[in-house]
Amino acid sequence: MNDDRDEDSIQTIQPTNFQDVTWFLAPSKSHMIRWILLASMSDKKTRISFSGKPGEDIHSMANCIEKLGITIKKTEKYWDIHGKGINGFCLPNEVLDCRNSGTTMRFLIPQVACFSSPVILDGDWTLRNRHLESSTNSIEKLGATVQMFEGKGAPYSISGPLLPGTVILDTSTSSQSLSSLVLLGPRMSGQIEVITTGESVSNRHAALTFEIAKQTGSTAIWNNKEKIIIEPWTPRCPENVTIPSDLSLAAFGLVLATVHDTSLNIVNAPNPKDGIGAEILYDIIENKPTKEMQLDLLNCNDLLPALSAYLALGPGGRIRNASHARFKESNRISKTIEMLSHFGLHVDECEDGIQTEGRQTPKMPENIVDVYGDHRLFMTAACIASKTGGSLTDKGVWKVTDPLFPEQIGFV
Repeated sequence: MNDDRDEDSIQTIQPTNFQDVTWFLAPSKSHMIRWILLASMSDKKTRISFSGKPGEDIHSMANCIEKLGITIKKTEKYWDIHGKGINGFCLPNEVLDCRNSGTTMRFLIPQVACFSSPVILDGDWTLRNRHLESSTNSIEKLGATVQMFEGKGAPYSISGPLLPGTVILDTSTSSQSLSSLVLLGPRMSGQIEVITTGESVSNRHAALTFEIAKQTGSTAIWNNKEKIIIEPWTPRCPENVTIPSDLSLAAFGLVLATVHDTSLNIVNAPNPKDGIGAEILYDIIENKPTKEMQLDLLNCNDLLPALSAYLALGPGGRIRNASHARFKESNRISKTIEMLSHFGLHVDECEDGIQTEGRQTPKMPENIVDVYGDHRLFMTAACIASKTGGSLTDKGVWKVTDPLFPEQIGFV
């Protein structure tokens, strides 16, 4: 585990010229992490195929699942998950390190709560600073005991067992706690009743969980009603699963093409139905808007850093319904504005997003740009720095989602 931030990890980027931008998308971590977890609870082997290199968040989930006793055979083009059934997880004899992956930690919190003995979940410094109360509170309602470091967060010591029951869940800051309860279903002895409160966000990610679970036998239905019933089921996964590419990563190609005033070609763009909200990028890439835009990121707040930069460099406009971006690796609204200001780009903060004038000209930062351990802040800043030059903190953080990112923008 990375207890402390590496203050000396600085990435310097030299300015370069792009005649055009060709962008390759890494595998979707949202799809792959869900399939890894469900396949591990199946009683058969599941082959998960993909193009490109899985990011570190995917590896974090796989590493934790392996510590729970599941065998995963990894090759360059596919991983074989050798599931052991709904009771196949064994008590780990070491800490489960989720590293930078909030998804992994949220999904594993209820899974390890099925053990009667304590299990410790930890992560890097960014994950230790994140607040996951909705996840821990939900399993406490089902009978788990959760001990937090200094009463604040990770590392967590969690023990069960869990009992069927009712959970009141606030889904106004994240949908992952709801997804984690759906994926808990196979381990439960009876139903979980979930009553949601607040305006749900990241709805496409929640819908993805219900859809994948349904493909393996779940009867849980989510139709934006407050009450959801999750019945136990035995996952029956397909023998072969193909992971789509992560469309949200195309946002960085868009920033790169915009700052260099050139064309963008996405090599392996997924079907829009697999975009998990990021399909709004298709309209931007294809239509090349010149007038101010109004963008709704209720279901895709991960796009906020890149689209804020795009609007400032391009047509200008307003991003709305993205207040839940404040609860990511960093407060993505305020930290995005701070990061862009280093490049001389002025963006105003709004209650639920940002507002910016367009066609601004970036300049080389006078100081090192702090990206606060947030891979999407780093990747956005790096794309701008490819035009201006600059130095960024948290070298290597791009590996969380896109190990090939340096090759795409021309630094090593």
